[in-house]
Amino acid sequence: MSLTESIEKYCGIALGAVPGQDAASLSEAFFRALVDAGKDYGEQRHLIIVAMDHCHDVDFGERCLDRIARIDTFLQRRAAVVDREVAKRNSGVPKNKDWPAGEQYATLRFSPARTVTPELCRAVEDMVVALAKENYMEPAEGLLRDLRQGLGYYLPGEDTLRRRRTVRWLKGQNALHVWIAAMLGGREPLIRVADGAPGCWVTAASLFIDRDGRAFTYSRLEHGRLRDEDRTRWLQNTVPLTPNSALLI
Repeated sequence: MSLTESIEKYCGIALGAVPGQDAASLSEAFFRALVDAGKDYGEQRHLIIVAMDHCHDVDFGERCLDRIARIDTFLQRRAAVVDREVAKRNSGVPKNKDWPAGEQYATLRFSPARTVTPELCRAVEDMVVALAKENYMEPAEGLLRDLRQGLGYYLPGEDTLRRRRTVRWLKGQNALHVWIAAMLGGREPLIRVADGAPGCWVTAASLFIDRDGRAFTYSRLEHGRLRDEDRTRWLQNTVPLTPNSALLI
């Protein structure tokens, strides 16, 4: 199967007439076809990874990696621009001024800070259930798997390339900051930022939208603090410990 046929079969994208059959021409035609098909940045990123997984051409793969890096950098720069623009628009106007709509799918994810086991994956899902019961996040279909995988915890056999929906966070950004910070730090961190990935607040902003479907951005999440000490402790205590660590309390 040719490189063109592989792209069209596994990505469902018609390339049309390509000037040349070299990796450079095919990659440019592929990227343009993704844009012409109306794929958002998350969908483009996902399909480029799918193409790399099935089209075993190093030159083509390197161009795909470069494209993903450009998308990630663009999303970070766009978030910064949106932050500045929103701050400018909201200067001197009511606080409920509309924020930009969030993405439907998450483009980034954390990496696990502990050894992944089925037991720990279930504990992560239990944490999500506890938060949903307290109305911190919307209990949408697929929530447990989407957020567990967004935190970097995959069960054996799960597809690491599947698209993960963004999670609707129902409380304020300060509460989200406290919870993410608790998973990143504390006595036993649960998550970390993947090597070469954007910072923790950029990653967190990719995973969540607010209760009205609007985007979080890293600058909104980076500086958060809850005045309610009981709520802060509760959020921190939702983070599970591994069994051996629990014995040390």
